[in-house]
Amino acid sequence: MKGKFSLKTVIIIVILLLVGVLGVLGVNTARTYLSGASADLAPKNVLGKGNVDGKSATITWTTDKETMGVVEYGTTPASLLLRAPESSQSTSHSVVLSPLKAGTNYYFRIRVGEEVFDNNGIPYSFKTMTVAIEPTQIPTIAVVPTVAVLPTVKVASGSGVMSCNKTTDYDKDGVVNSLDYVNCLKNNPKTTQTMVTPTKASNCSKTTDYNKDGVVNSLDYIKCLQDNK
Repeated sequence: MKGKFSLKTVIIIVILLLVGVLGVLGVNTARTYLSGASADLAPKNVLGKGNVDGKSATITWTTDKETMGVVEYGTTPASLLLRAPESSQSTSHSVVLSPLKAGTNYYFRIRVGEEVFDNNGIPYSFKTMTVAIEPTQIPTIAVVPTVAVLPTVKVASGSGVMSCNKTTDYDKDGVVNSLDYVNCLKNNPKTTQTMVTPTKASNCSKTTDYNKDGVVNSLDYIKCLQDNK
C-alpha cells in the first residue's frame, strides 16, 4: 500500500513537471514571436527636419516590415495631441507636418497599431526654420519739376502789328509814364510807334542823360519829350 502511494505520487510529480516545462516553453515561444513582431514594426533611422518655408517639417523613418504609422506631435513633450497619419503601408516612410510655427521646437512619436515608439521613453524632436523677413521696398517716385507757363501775348489780328501809345498803363501799376511805353515796345517787337508830335518846338537833346541812369539813349529823349509836352 505504501509502495502504491509512492508510485502515484511520483507520477503526479512527473506530470506537474511536464506541465511546468511546457508552460515555460509556451511563454518563451510567445515572447519570441511578439518580440520579433515588434522588431519588424519598430521605426529605424527616425529623422525630423524643418523645411525651408519655416511652416512645415518632414518626418522620415524605415521599418523591416511594411506598416502604416501615425506621427503624433506637439510643441511640448507632454502634449502630443496633433496627428498626421500615413495613407499607405511601406517600409520607407515620409510624413509632412503642416502648418507649423517658424523657429519653434516640436516633439513627436510614431504610433503603429497599438504600439507607440519614441526615443527610449523620450519623444523625438526637431525645430522649424526661421524665415528672414525681407525689408519693404519703397518705390522711387520721380519728381517732375514744375515749369512755369508764361502767358501768351496776343498780337492784334490783321496785319499782326500792335500799336503802342503813351496813354496806356501797360504795366498796371496805376501810373501812366514812359515806362509803360517802353515795356510795350520790349514785350511786343512787332509794333508801330505812335509818336506824339509836340505842339511847340522841343528843346530836347539826344545827347543828354535825362533819366540819370548813366547811359544816353533814346529813352532819355523820350523822357524829355514826355516831360515837356
